[in-house]
Amino acid sequence: MARKFIEEIRPGDTVQETFLVRDKQLRTQRDGAFYLDIELVDRTGVAPSKFWNATRELFEAFAPDDFVAVKARAESYRGKLQLVVTDVRRVEAASVDITEFLPSTTKSVPGLLARVREIVKGMQDARLKALLEAFLADPEFVRGFQRVPAGVSIHHACLGGLLEHTVAVANLALRLTEGYPNLNRDLLVAGALLHDIGKIESFAYERGFRYTDAGGLIGHLNIGASMVERKAAAIEGLPRPLLDHLLHLILSHHGAYEFGSPVLPATAEAIALHYLDNLDAKLAAFETALLADVDEQANWTEWVRAFDRRLFKLRVS
Repeated sequence: MARKFIEEIRPGDTVQETFLVRDKQLRTQRDGAFYLDIELVDRTGVAPSKFWNATRELFEAFAPDDFVAVKARAESYRGKLQLVVTDVRRVEAASVDITEFLPSTTKSVPGLLARVREIVKGMQDARLKALLEAFLADPEFVRGFQRVPAGVSIHHACLGGLLEHTVAVANLALRLTEGYPNLNRDLLVAGALLHDIGKIESFAYERGFRYTDAGGLIGHLNIGASMVERKAAAIEGLPRPLLDHLLHLILSHHGAYEFGSPVLPATAEAIALHYLDNLDAKLAAFETALLADVDEQANWTEWVRAFDRRLFKLRVS
């Protein structure tokens, strides 16, 4: 019998499926009894789940990144799907098909990578072009670039998500330079292609999506800048001022200190990249929020933390 994926589960359904554990917490009810807060995932989404009247032994019986067989009933809680689990047991990874549990980009990964190569081929600045070609000639980099998500949960949180997001931002950059010819086209495009490459080392994605120790300690902006510095050291004729401008794009693209940028955007290209990156991330997060909302009859979502507001779901025709 075909499995029922999270996107197919509706309030009132009885669920008996295997899921991947993204996170779990042992919490205490008002009467002192334990309960488990569990995030269960498959390739189609996340199901926040509760196991009431739990025990510490049950909490210790499985861990994040384990696969678990679950019996539960589905309900709607604040407009979103929630599973009330009545039975949970760990299952061996060898018994599952991993492709059922990790979401993947719906776009063609070879097609996205081909678009990156096409954009690099069209660059006029030979120095920046050589730098990008050096990355694309590195099999280990390309392997990670095609697989890593762009986010853990909010936007492009899927295998190939970074590549999808990168191509979208680069395409936006190319369109923007048509209307603003004073922008350094190749510098902005190089920044768009390289701005998030630090996520290759910042995110673990073999089971669930989470930060690596390096990602948590250093952050993907700093890691990405270091990756560019290392590759740039082998590029003849790449002047330090040009490299510094490119590094500035990477380090400032979050746009504010409180969002992790060690410096604020101080060039036209850096300001442009910050807003283009944010635009694509926000629109992707909007689509994610709509997919997560289970009340198909309502015109508005429930409160969406990523936007700090409710979102209107109807499309303008």
